[in-house]
Amino acid sequence: MLQVLILYTSSTGHTEEIADLLEKQLDSRMCKVTSENFEMGDMETRHLLQFDGILFGTYTYDDGDLPFETDIFCDTLRTVDLTGKVVGVFGSGDTAYEQFCSAVDLMKMEFTQQNAQVIQHSVKIDLSPDTQEDLQSIKKLADEFQQTTLNLISLKETRNV
Repeated sequence: MLQVLILYTSSTGHTEEIADLLEKQLDSRMCKVTSENFEMGDMETRHLLQFDGILFGTYTYDDGDLPFETDIFCDTLRTVDLTGKVVGVFGSGDTAYEQFCSAVDLMKMEFTQQNAQVIQHSVKIDLSPDTQEDLQSIKKLADEFQQTTLNLISLKETRNV
């Protein structure tokens, strides 16, 4: 069974909604999901190593900035090697700002720099996930994340035989 961490921060509740929808899209027969809302500086990044894959969510603050708690998380994230871990990134933002959901892209780069296998597709939602397009994007991330994680685990097991 895949050990999956859904780790997110949410100011307005929108990113938490996306996290909940992602969890519902994962096959519970194949994935044991732990969902955690991290707050300012309370996440020990070594905790990430206990999971096969991580779905990471953040909102975008102001005009394209990382929220304070995500910025602190990045400082400690840089101390861990995520080789062999699959990461998918999602978030909420507001299209009223020029830099819509740029925190999602910044986090994809951060996880890539830590050697994680980052899913190309990411979820960027304008405020609340309430359109059919939003739900399809969430499903696509969940499907790609789950399949990539299963493939990586199978590859590891084949190499260990």
